[in-house]
Formats: sequence, structure tokens, C-alpha cells
Amino acid sequence: EQFTAMRDLYMKNGQGFVLVYSITAQSTYNDLVDLRDTILKVKDTTDVPMVLVGNKCDLEDERVVGKEVGQTLARNWGSTFLETSAKQKINVNEIFFDLVRQINKRTPVNKDKKNKGKNSGQMGNTNTSSSGKNGFDNLQTNQASNNSRDKQDCCILL
Repeated sequence: EQFTAMRDLYMKNGQGFVLVYSITAQSTYNDLVDLRDTILKVKDTTDVPMVLVGNKCDLEDERVVGKEVGQTLARNWGSTFLETSAKQKINVNEIFFDLVRQINKRTPVNKDKKNKGKNSGQMGNTNTSSSGKNGFDNLQTNQASNNSRDKQDCCILL
């Protein structure tokens, strides 16, 4: 509770969110609704890039939250759903590929900023193509030279 202001600041400035629960712990799933509601309230919009993740899919014999329960919640929220195993590296990269795709879909490319980056020796928004098994194309990344003092976009995991 004492870090509420800091949490809200991260939520306000965040471009996308990964909501994770353990398939072996019902309480972690139960906390998701309040967490999402807080994000939407702080962002003051319902159009927020979000991926719902059921983690520990490698522990199928300990499962207490069914896959279909997560799928239904994600469908109701209009979010993507993935089950993952951080331990076995199942679907971990896909979470971030999908989140970046959602963010890029909602973020217009500023052509002036792109040209400015090229003229100053910095790399602006550039399109990269991923043709791997994930099938994600045209992911955009923001990169700047090491000498740049401009504010950089970053990913913060809480």
C-alpha cells in the first residue's frame, strides 16, 4: 500500500501489460480482476495492450486453474491468452512478441521523429521482420545511440 503512487505512475506510463497467474494457485488468478481494473482506471481507457498468462504449464498434475478458465477471461477482456512455463521456456518469447505487436498496432509512427533520428546519427523507429516460427512480422523497435540523452522507452516488470 505504501508504494501505491509509484505503482500507479508505472501503470500510467506503461504502454502494455502482462498479467500473470500461476495455474497451481487459485489466489493468483483471483487477484487479476482487481489488477486489471486498477490498470484501466489509472490509464483512463479500456484500450490497453494486455496479455493474460497462465504460468507453470509444466506442472499439469498440480493444476487448479483450468486452461479454459483463463481463455474465457482473456476473451471477455479482449486480451490475448497464453500458457507458459518459465522453467521450460515454453511460450515466454511469444508473450512479448504479442504484446509488442499490440502496442505497435495502437501506436502511430511519427514520421518527423523517424527522419530526425536518421539525420542526427540516431536510429529512429525501424521496422524489423521476424520470419521465425512465431509468425510475427513488422515488429517495430525504438533504438538510439549510446550517446543519446533522450528519454528511452523501457520495459518494467513488477
